[in-house]
Amino acid sequence: MNWNEMKRLAISKGYEFVRHGSRHDIYRHPVKKDILQIERHWSQEVRPKLMKKILSQIGK
Repeated sequence: MNWNEMKRLAISKGYEFVRHGSRHDIYRHPVKKDILQIERHWSQEVRPKLMKKILSQIGK
């Protein structure tokens, strides 16, 4: 899974864009008040351990 697919998954799960960081985009879930950082390396693959952590945070 690359970062662009991770971003689309987060948006489909209800996360909303908040702001640009220096190297990450910050997304927040309006109900859970959970913050998610997504790197802006859209075509790069997400590292396996990080992908597992983010997917569990998103709730997939």
